[in-house]
Parts: sequence; structure tokens; C-alpha cells
Amino acid sequence: MKCVFSIMVLLLLSRLSFAQQIEVNIVVNDSHPPYVYTEEGDIKGIYIEVLKRVSKRMDGYTLTMTPAPWKRVKKLIRLGKAFAFVPPYYHGHDWLYVWPYSIPIMDESVVVVCHKDILKTPRPKWPEDYLGLIIANNSGYDGFGGPVFRKHVKEGAITLTEAKTTQQNLLRLVRKRVDCYMVNQISVQWRIKTMLESGDLTEVEKASIVEGVIISTDAVYMGFTDRDQGRYYFKRDFVQKFNNEIYKMKKSGEIKGIYQEHFK
Repeated sequence: MKCVFSIMVLLLLSRLSFAQQIEVNIVVNDSHPPYVYTEEGDIKGIYIEVLKRVSKRMDGYTLTMTPAPWKRVKKLIRLGKAFAFVPPYYHGHDWLYVWPYSIPIMDESVVVVCHKDILKTPRPKWPEDYLGLIIANNSGYDGFGGPVFRKHVKEGAITLTEAKTTQQNLLRLVRKRVDCYMVNQISVQWRIKTMLESGDLTEVEKASIVEGVIISTDAVYMGFTDRDQGRYYFKRDFVQKFNNEIYKMKKSGEIKGIYQEHFK
């Protein structure tokens, strides 16, 4: 009888613990505007607004967001020190420490922008038409460009150079320290706009930045560490509930509305 009573108590305690809100911390890129970024100590952006709304609706979970440089975000996931991160592309083929992924949140496109002098010669083929050039990239974005591009870099046919932020790379571009820059299409448009407003970029400098080809278009996900050794026992339940909320927000057009709100 005592054994049965003990089992009933354990089951009751288990149910009570699951009924409580679990606070889940999501690490996010601190410099990927307008999707996610920090400004005067506040974390902002399209994905942050999506996550805030999901947090209000997910049964059993409260989401908090911690910004960090992208390289550190990936390191925390790789070491199993963070539960999940936003916003990775799918890297099941090379980031073996990330699994599972959520359903796609939205799509992003990567383009190459160049100094206008470089595109006086048409360069429609990526990366073949860009051999011999100096190409900039943001630190930690080691998937940008694609495998053929990376092969050319390894062989010395293309020079790859990195800076931490979009603003730093745009300034290097207008000053002709680099020839072209691989960057998220919406991020670079947004950053050019804010740099013009702040006076960090002139209209003449803006005119020297020309968009070239689209390199790739990829879905963006929430990715989860696969190195936690079972510490995040609620992962499966969380993924299912998170996916349900994202699906409903996409289906209703809510995520598209959040995106449009940031470009008013």
C-alpha cells in the first residue's frame, strides 16, 4: 500500500512540475538587422517580435532572448551550453551539433553587392565571374557563398576578408578596400537606409553600391543543440509546441505582417 501511495505522489509531483512555466533562453545574433539586433541595450527586430508573440501563446514555456556575436552563439550551441538559437539556415550536412530544427520561420536571400566600378563589367555568374576579386563577409557566416566559392577561396582564386558588422563592410566597400560584399539582401538595404539617416553614409557613397546577383535563398529556423546529453528533457515537447505556433502565424499572415511593419 505504501508503494502504491509513493507512486501516486511521484506522478502528482511530475504533473505539477510540467504544469509550471519553463523559462527557455534562446541565444540570438546581435547584429543581423532588421531581423535581430541590439540598439542602445535593447534587443529588437523581426524575429524578436515573432519570438515574443510565440512566448505569450506557448503553453508551459516562457521565452527569453540573449544576444551575442554570431560566432559565440554557434559556440554555445556546439558546446551544449545553450538550448536553442536563431536564426540559422539549415546546416544538417556540416553543423553536426545542431538538431533538430524547427519548421521554417521565413526565407532570406543572400546577394553580392559591389562597388559600381567592379560591375561595369557584367558579372551574372556566381562565383565564376568574381575570380580575382576581394570579397567581404560578416564574421561567422561561414556558409555564405556556397561550396564552389569556398573552393576558389581555398585555392587562392578569390580573396575572402571578414568584418563583424554590415556597416563595417559597407564602409570598406565604398572606400574600395574590398571589391564586393556577400550579405543578406534585406539587411543591407536596411543598413544603407539607417546609415544615410545617421550621416554615416553619403548619397554619393550610396550610389557607388550596386547590387549584383542573388547567391542563394534559404529558409531560416530555430536550431537546437544536440550536445546537451539529455539536460533539456523538454526539448521534444518544446519543438512541437513552437512549431505549432509558427505554423499558425505563417498561415494567418501574421509573420508577413510583422515583416511589413518593420519597413513602414
